[in-house]
Amino acid sequence: MVDVVLRVEYLSRVEAAERCRIPVSSFDKLRHDGLIPEPDARMGKHLLWSADTIDELLARGGTEH
Repeated sequence: MVDVVLRVEYLSRVEAAERCRIPVSSFDKLRHDGLIPEPDARMGKHLLWSADTIDELLARGGTEH
């Protein structure tokens, strides 16, 4: 039997903004306006997005809607 381990890379809002190549303040505004997907996870008060979620957003051309 083979064990398969899937690793999900999570990004903080700062890392997600860097991946989108925008300032954190712009990421926060877009999130506030509902144009960034909801976080995939939370760790305490920290919001986390999977790298795949951000990559899919960028592949669609940017913000949602």
